[in-house]
Parts: sequence; C-alpha cells; structure tokens
Amino acid sequence: MMSVKGKSFYWIGVAGLAVILAVGGCSKKSVVATTSGAETAQAGAKADGGASGGGGGMTQPRDTQAKADTGTSGSPGGGSAGSGGGSAGAGGDGPLQGIAKSPKDETVKPPPMMVAKADQAEIDARRAREAAQKQLADIYFAFDKWALTAEGKKNLTQSADALKQVSNVKLLIEGHCDERGSREYNLVLGEKRAKETERFLLGLGIRNAVAVTSYGKERPVCTEHEESCYWKNRRAHLILEGAK
Repeated sequence: MMSVKGKSFYWIGVAGLAVILAVGGCSKKSVVATTSGAETAQAGAKADGGASGGGGGMTQPRDTQAKADTGTSGSPGGGSAGSGGGSAGAGGDGPLQGIAKSPKDETVKPPPMMVAKADQAEIDARRAREAAQKQLADIYFAFDKWALTAEGKKNLTQSADALKQVSNVKLLIEGHCDERGSREYNLVLGEKRAKETERFLLGLGIRNAVAVTSYGKERPVCTEHEESCYWKNRRAHLILEGAK
C-alpha cells in the first residue's frame, strides 16, 4: 500500500499530465484553424483570379458576367469604380456649365460697331465744316479804314447763315492790311478790322466761339504794287476750325 505522501505525488503527476495534454490540444486546434483559414483565403483568391482572368480555362456565362458587371458598379466594393465612371461620364457626355453643346449657339458675336459710327459722325461733321467754309467770303475795307462797307455787311449776313449751321465749330477771324504803312501800325489796323467783323456777326446771332488775330501786312494774297492788289489785301478772312 502507498503512503499518503506517495498518493499526493501520484495525483499531482496525473493533474500535470492532464494540463499538458489540454494545452497541446488547444495549440493543435489553433494551428489547424489557422491553416484552414489561410487555405480558404488562398482558395478564394484563386477563385477570384479564375473569374477575372479566365484561370483554368473556365468561361463565365453571359448573364453571370452581366450580374458581375452590375454588381461591380452597384456594390459597395465597386463604389469607387462606379463613382469614377460617373465622373468620367459627367466630364464626357454631361453638359458643361456655361457652354452650349450646339456650335451654332457658341458662335462668337462681334461687338457693336461703335468705332464705325464714330468715324461716320466725324466724317459728316468735317463735311459740314467744309461746306460752311466755302460760303464764308472775305470782307474788304477801304484804305486805312476798319468800318464795314455795305457790300461787306451783305457778305457777312450770308456768312452768318452758314455759321449757324455749324454753331459748335470755332471761328477764327484774321485781320489783314496792304503793304503801305509800318508793320506795327498795320498790326493794330488789322486787329480793328477783325474785331469789327466779329461784332457784326455776333449781332446777327451766331453762337460760334470766335477768336480774332491780326497779321498786318505780313500775309498778302497779292504782291502787285497797285490799288487793285492793295484792295485784295485789306480784308478780314474767316476760317472755321478743322475746315480746309
């Protein structure tokens, strides 16, 4: 018979053996489970590869392929591809913001012909100035006089009618003299003739801006030393700004 001490060692040994056996069994199950999971994952990968790449020579049915395509675009896993396709579709086929699809609607329209209208207005204004200028006759004076003659007043009345048609154009009146007398004297005399002409035109109601100047005997239109030539030089000459 065993002693009490011997029995205690016996049961301790049995318990230790049981523990060892239990731990070994769990480890084996873990290894088996891990191995099974790896094999399952590997098998799934092969199956996927076969489905996508035609592995093993298997041909997928058309309706299955269509379901796979539909599933790819609609499934959560294929969301990126579907979104990408949608973006590409929006960029390729969808209407672009602010741009019409019809080439007819996209024709660039030229700006209004403002420049051409401005040019035409300037041409018309120049023609009006030139036409009025042709109606402005020179006014002639007696020797050493600046008073207007009856003929001079008649010519100025006709000139006033032409000036009223271009009232926005500035008028310059030049006073001239014949060659007799000093330069300084003729400059003063020419100025008086120009101012007398201005006074008469303003009395007829013209609204043009008027400037006067005197050239004395410096700009004769005739150089002969006789009265018929002197008469032509004693004058007031009217010029419209910008007219030829």
